[in-house]
Amino acid sequence: MEKVSPNPSDIEAKMHQPRVLQMLDSGEHYADLGGESLQLKDCDCEQLGNPEARCNEIYEYELPADAIERANLGFDLDELPSFIGVKGGAARQVLEALVHSDRQLPPPRDVDLVILEEVIASGDYDPDEIWAVASNLSMRFSPRDAMNGYGAEPVHSTAEFMRQHDFTINQVLIHKDGDTWRLLASTQAVLDTAEHVIRPTVFEHDPDNSYRIGNKLALKAVRLLSDMQVQGIDDVSIKSVQLPDDTYGDPRDDYFMQTLQLDKALEVSDELAERYVENLRSYRMLPYGCEDMSAAELYYELVNRTNFVPSDGNASGVFLTERENRLELGSVAKFNDAVERLLQQVPEQFSRDYYDSKKVV
Repeated sequence: MEKVSPNPSDIEAKMHQPRVLQMLDSGEHYADLGGESLQLKDCDCEQLGNPEARCNEIYEYELPADAIERANLGFDLDELPSFIGVKGGAARQVLEALVHSDRQLPPPRDVDLVILEEVIASGDYDPDEIWAVASNLSMRFSPRDAMNGYGAEPVHSTAEFMRQHDFTINQVLIHKDGDTWRLLASTQAVLDTAEHVIRPTVFEHDPDNSYRIGNKLALKAVRLLSDMQVQGIDDVSIKSVQLPDDTYGDPRDDYFMQTLQLDKALEVSDELAERYVENLRSYRMLPYGCEDMSAAELYYELVNRTNFVPSDGNASGVFLTERENRLELGSVAKFNDAVERLLQQVPEQFSRDYYDSKKVV
């Protein structure tokens, strides 16, 4: 495959960092994204902040052993057969290790797998064996998703797969070529990973809604922002959208999606959940009637509103602890009530007197 370096005019001046440019130059042109990206040439791309019309290609990078080790995946890539690839946070982490060699990376929350149809088409594989292996690996690496029917995703076309991602930093895919592990990444994925930019892809901008994004993506962007901040990345930013104005629908009224994103944050850590809620507050995106709640209070409230089943682990523990706290306060605590919220800050004997008096009444 002929090696073609990205056009320097496609790279913003601030991106002229030796390590990033060296990495970009080391890649081999794999495919063009095409499709949705090119449609935005008919509108004001610069106003939307979407540079994919200028960075509209996928490059392939060989993964050195030290980068894989620093990515801290928590497992050996060689455990995967050649027809299984890695997407999502784990693949994103490998790209992070390539462009930021000085960062200590935490292990990914889970590992999302794909079935590489192009590899299967070029080999002699038993279809039953493929699905059995993919199912077993999915249950091992991302059991909650697998149990809900979201196992390894079949990838028929790499360009189509990349084009349909939510954020540019997720336009990454790890696959094996012989004995070598390689990373496929869009040019914009490399640039935005280097600059710690969370940017929705062109695919996520809905032309029927004035090229705005939906509630799910808006809330997920804030969670990713919070995650990077908790990891100590101070220069992380969200671009290509102005939250919440560039969101169609109302994220404050989307209780299920609010619960889902907070559940994912809690599964990582209480610290992430608190930072996520703090950022939602700063963006004016907290659910209605929950503007002053802590992460635990908000999660308990949302789970009850939506009948959401908490994830096994920390999220479930937070929910049960919050429920026990409320029962101890007399089973009548209303944390969205200003008076009762203040009572949480006074000595326990006084708050108990208050709730006992309410029982009598």
